[in-house]
Amino acid sequence: MNAQELMRKYITTIAVCFFILFACESNSENEPDTEPDPVISRPYVVAYLPSWKMPYAPDWEKITHLCLAFGIVQADGSLNTTEVRKYPTVIQDARKNKVKVLLSIGGGGSTNFTQAITDPAKRKRLITALDQAIKDLSLDGIDLDYEEWEGGPGGASAGDLVKRTALEATYQELRAKIGEDKLITAAVNADWDDQGWGYYNCFNNTMHQYLDFVSLMVYDQTGPWSGSNVGPHSSRDFFEHAANHWLTNRKLPKKKLVMGVPFYGYLFQSADNAQGAEAVAYKDILSRYPTENPHLSDQIGLLYYDGMVTIEGKTDYVRSNELGGIMFWEITQDTADPEKSLLNVIHQSLTK
Repeated sequence: MNAQELMRKYITTIAVCFFILFACESNSENEPDTEPDPVISRPYVVAYLPSWKMPYAPDWEKITHLCLAFGIVQADGSLNTTEVRKYPTVIQDARKNKVKVLLSIGGGGSTNFTQAITDPAKRKRLITALDQAIKDLSLDGIDLDYEEWEGGPGGASAGDLVKRTALEATYQELRAKIGEDKLITAAVNADWDDQGWGYYNCFNNTMHQYLDFVSLMVYDQTGPWSGSNVGPHSSRDFFEHAANHWLTNRKLPKKKLVMGVPFYGYLFQSADNAQGAEAVAYKDILSRYPTENPHLSDQIGLLYYDGMVTIEGKTDYVRSNELGGIMFWEITQDTADPEKSLLNVIHQSLTK
């Protein structure tokens, strides 16, 4: 092979290499982004956002999970997500900011959840609908807020035991349907075993194996329904007893326990009777009592709530005990004033 042929072969080889390199770069630009979602480090900050308060833009940097409330469970096992679907930008913005988004189903006003899960055929329909909602709305998972318990002197009625079996089956079958890559969480009653009437045996020690974490609703111990029990609805004592019950009696792993706090309080009309108590958002407490420095307290007369000091103490408890995180109902009830914001207190405590 002479010099001219060698030069021609060399030039051809270089041209082929450039072509391959260019083709690879072009293909890489057109390939979908397959980078996995970032793993969110604990402790979690779980915010609820009601559909009737949307649209709303949270301080995304200070939360890890957003629960959209609520998907409405129908008695036949179908699922109504009409209100949540009205605001797709909330989901899109959350995902852009690396915040996990869950559809919360049930809630305190739910009445059809029991019918849907106690019948196997209806339960299957519900689980199929939840799986479809995850796909349609690009969600990270489902949060189940089942509150249709009766309660009793033993912590659960006979009917509650039937519901408990059905709820655990729902957790199990939903996990099998959506797989391990999607989240399943639960918001649960915070009662502890005080040998009195309550809900403390409505959950058992095996249900949480299907859940990524459990959000304990440590509030509403008092309210318009509480008869002569007038006082704090989310005291520190309540908070610690509830945590201990779930860690000790329910054997919930510490990293799966997310402790709930309220961004609202109750204003009672009488010191002797809770009837007519009014729920008041934290931001409205600040505006109603501007001269009382309400952010530094947790009581003004017959108004009981969690101020900054109380929220900081509870969040410090979560951090020092290495629990899973903090949850709150609900994010729009916080103030926009950064100096008095409860979310800011939570963020600062967890990042100490």
